[in-house]
Parts: sequence; structure tokens; C-alpha cells
Amino acid sequence: MQEKKNAAIEDTIGDRARQKELDDFWNVENLLPGSRPSRIVVRPAQTPPSAVEVELDQRPPAAEDTVAAVPLTVRREDYPSARPDQPLRTAPKDNPNPYGASSAPRGDRPLSVDRGTPHFVPPHTADEAQMDSPCLEYVPDGVLLHKVSVYEWRSNFHYFDEFAHDAVRYAARKPSDKSARRESFFSFLPQYAQLTQGQTAWYLRWREAVRGGEYPDTDYAYILLYLFELINLPADDAEAAAARDRMADVWIAYRKRYPQLDHYMCEWLCDYCLIHRLNAPVDRLMPALGDIIEMSRLKEFYLTAAVTGDSHDLESARILLRHCCQYDYHKSKFAQGEQAPMFDKLVPGAVAAILPLLLGRNGQAPLITMQDSSVTRDAYTGALCAYRNKRRITVSYTSFSRSHEFRFLIGDVVKHVENRIRGWIGVRSRLSILTLPIPVRDAVDVYLRPFAPTQPLSAPKKDEPAPAYEKLYDLPQKQVTLADADAIERSSWDTTRILTDAFGAEDSVPEDVPVPAADPVPDVEPLPREPLPAEQDTLPDAPASVSLADALGELCTFVRMALNEDGPGQRAFAVSRRTMPDAVAEEINAITADGEVGDVILDDRGDGVYTVLEDYRELVRQALKV
Repeated sequence: MQEKKNAAIEDTIGDRARQKELDDFWNVENLLPGSRPSRIVVRPAQTPPSAVEVELDQRPPAAEDTVAAVPLTVRREDYPSARPDQPLRTAPKDNPNPYGASSAPRGDRPLSVDRGTPHFVPPHTADEAQMDSPCLEYVPDGVLLHKVSVYEWRSNFHYFDEFAHDAVRYAARKPSDKSARRESFFSFLPQYAQLTQGQTAWYLRWREAVRGGEYPDTDYAYILLYLFELINLPADDAEAAAARDRMADVWIAYRKRYPQLDHYMCEWLCDYCLIHRLNAPVDRLMPALGDIIEMSRLKEFYLTAAVTGDSHDLESARILLRHCCQYDYHKSKFAQGEQAPMFDKLVPGAVAAILPLLLGRNGQAPLITMQDSSVTRDAYTGALCAYRNKRRITVSYTSFSRSHEFRFLIGDVVKHVENRIRGWIGVRSRLSILTLPIPVRDAVDVYLRPFAPTQPLSAPKKDEPAPAYEKLYDLPQKQVTLADADAIERSSWDTTRILTDAFGAEDSVPEDVPVPAADPVPDVEPLPREPLPAEQDTLPDAPASVSLADALGELCTFVRMALNEDGPGQRAFAVSRRTMPDAVAEEINAITADGEVGDVILDDRGDGVYTVLEDYRELVRQALKV
């Protein structure tokens, strides 16, 4: 028993020495030459009372030592940081006294605090917290957050403990004056002690209105004070969920008047939910969820709550298109004008349709593997928070915003939807798609099938008459003979003579130019010219057909499938080349557009199956000998 009492006294004195050492760290006199700190030796009493008198050693001091013979009184209650449930320092086995060099047995020797060698052990830092075991560790419900580890904030500073005690008292107070008027209040770090009587009355009345779902106009400092109150109040699961909802409601209600709330609440609400094992209240944050995710450092915390349930798939798809897509369909010239509403409806709807595949809902494995990340953050940075409530949080999560594979996949989904819409409006050009899994493509096509029109949206009417002026450009139907040619020549020379006589030109027309006879010449059919032997050897039988087949090469197989509209065959051919049917069709169209045909020959019929355009079907059949 006596040894335990002596050990408690030793821990108290050691904690005081540790605190004194930290306080004297910036004492410049201890670092000056010639000033050597003294060696203080203290003896504990055998039966320690609540107040222990510590006497200085009365040995003759050395010449270089200076001992201040002042009795010291040590009370454990004077040092709240010396927690009895945690040892302050463990002495090594070969030296049971960590504060002195004496080898006397414990209890029979004086306790000594050696300050002869200047040294400093910094207070506990955040890096040391990671060496301890977490006070809370769990796997969240969301599909993006893998593990959350919460560590205690070890510190000897207790600046805001009194505020935490006041928060408990003020939380139970009811407004005594329900007619209290608003009084201005400003503070960078508002606390209850700063409030006057009138400000207290208004704060209690305003807070009661907020608890009832009303949000009267008030100063920014009152809002901060209420948020600090919610952060520092002890809460069980139900109380923590209610406090989370109130924080979200106050944020949404006042964020437009006080935009600076966004900067803090993005992180404070995230910290509060992670510490209390809560999900983000996306139902309450939905009006500003897109902006919140853009501002938040841990975007996946809000994203995982948005994409976990089925009720917010469409809004989640819009958020993914805003933050996790490498292709912006708004910049396409075909998504403008009257087609813009169709794009704005079908593109987010298609992305929402594939979310279960991408995230692996209902126990299924995710379709793609996204990048894993980890982040460590200090809770409630910038808030007034008692140190018993501060925490350090480590989150392991799947990064949507940093996964390049996911960004390109969402971009290819958008391009695939745009290609379908282009086919509906009669546009032949298509966007290149590099990586789009077949299950995702099929899911998008299933979603788009009810919206496909029965005929192209921009197809011209068949009964529309041709403009009258087009007939003026028609070629004459009669055959030109030699007599007609002679008549045209005589008319031309007559016009020339008239013009030269009118303008006085001389010697413009030679007089010896023979004038053709006016008598008509009988029609004579021109004899067909026989080709020379060399020309016969160089002319091919079917120049267009042979050149097209040679240019296509092995792609002729795909073109034959397009003639038969064989969708499974087209997909199998594309898989054998480790690409998509869209890419194969684009390659074929590029060859035909640059070659003999001068135009694209393949078009998507609207369901992912390519067919040969009607204008070129006969040409393609002759070229491929089908």
C-alpha cells in the first residue's frame, strides 16, 4: 500500500516537472552560456496527506549549482491533465526512478528531478496518435467508404472545457422571454460568456424557433454559437442523428445569406457524421448537394450516401456527370436548340440506369475496380471544440473523382447515348467509343429503347414537291448533232461582228475566216472509236468494286454482316478484334469516305446493329460479290 502511495506521489511530481519543462522551453536564460540549471532533489513523506510538503535537500551546494530553498506544495487536483487511468511515464528496469540517477531503493531514497541537461520532449502530436489503437473503428454502410478509424485527441490543453460544460446547461434552458428582440452580436469565436442579457434572451428565442423548423433572420455569430453547441454536446445515437439533421437544416437555411457557412459546414458535418457513425443527410442537403460535393475535401462521403439508395439515382447521375465524366455533352452542336431537352433527359437517365451495375448493388460485385485512397483529417478544424470531443479520423475509401477508368467509362456511356440520338435525328457521323463493356451497353440500350422514334426525326416528307427553279438546271433531253453545232458556231460569229462594229474595233475579226455554209448538213452519227491495245490492257473490268474490296480487306466480313443486319455477328467480330462495333463501323466509314465511294456506307439503325445505307447497298453487293 505504501509503495502505491509513493508511486502516486512520484507520478504527480513527475507530471509537474513535465509541465514545468514544457513551460520553460522558451526560457532564453536556460540557453545562455554560464547559466546552468540547478539539480533539485525532493523527498516524499512516508504517509502522504492530501497536501504534500516537499523539502529541498540541505546538502552543501556545489560551486556551480544554485538551489532555491523554497518549500513546494503539490496537490493532484491542481493538475487535471494528470489522469489516473493513464500512466504518465514508465521507468526502465535498470533505473526505476526516471527523474534521477540515484540507485537507492524506492521509498528509501530521495526523489530527484535532474535538470542539468537541457532537453525537450514536444507535446503529443497528431502523428503519434496514429501509433495508438483507435477508440472507434467500423465499416460504413456506403459502397464507397471502406473503413473509418477514429483516434482520441491526446493533449494537455483544456481551453474550451468550460464551454462544453456551459453547452450542457444552455441546451436545457428554455426562452423566458418569447418576445425578445434581435440584438446584434459579432464574434469570430462566439461563446456564452460573451453574451449580454438581451443577446442571451434573443439566442434562446431564436434557437427555439430553429428547433421548431423556423429560421428567423439573425446574425452569423448566433449561428456559429448554435453549431458549436451541437458539436460539443454529448449525444447517444438518437440524439446524434437529431443534431446532425439540425446542423444540416441550419446550413441549408442560411447558406445563401452567409456563404461562408459552406466553407466550414462541408467539413464539420462530415466529421460529426464519421465520429458518430452516421450517413450524410442527403435528403436535407439535396438542394445544394452538387455544390457541397464540389467544395468538400472528402467528396466520396457525400457521394456514397447519394448513390447508395435508389431514390436519388437521377440526381446522383447528374452529380457524376458534373464531377466524374471526361466528356461534356453540353458542348456538342447536336445537343443545342430543340434537341437540348432530349439530351438533358436521356443522358442522366442512362447513367442512372447503369449505377447498379457500376456499384455492385444487391450483393453483386462492382463492374469496374476503381482507385482506393486513404485520408487522415483533424475533426472540427476551425470550430470551437473541447479537446475531449476532438478526434483524428482516418478514412479508407474508393475514389470516384480520382479514378480515370471510371471517368472514361462514364464519358463513353454519354457518347453512346449521343450516338443513338444522332441516329434518330438523321446524323451519320458518330463519336469514337474506346472502353464500354457489353453489359453496360446493353443496359443503356434497354433504357433508350422506349424513347426511340419509329422514323428519323428530321426525315423529309415524301409528298413535298420539288421547287420550280430546279427545272431550269435540268439538261436538255435532245441529242446534239453536227448541224446543231454548226448553227451555234454561225450564231457566235454573227454576235462577234455585231459587237466589234458597235465598239469600233478594227481588225478584231480576220476577214479570211471561213463562214460555214447556211445550208443544213445532214445528220451523221459519229463512228465509235476503238480503244488502243495498250488501253485495253490497263482498263479493269470493275474499278469501283475491286478497289472497295481491297481497301476494306478483312473488314468485308463486317460489311457483309451489315448487309444482313446480323447484330450478334457484328459484336462477335468486334470482340475478336478487342474493340466495339462502333469503332469497327467508324473505321469502315472512314475508308469509304476517303476512297472511291466518297461517303459513309454504314449507319446504326437505332439498337446498336449497323446496316448498309440504302443508297449504297447495290454498290456494296457488287463490290463484295454478294
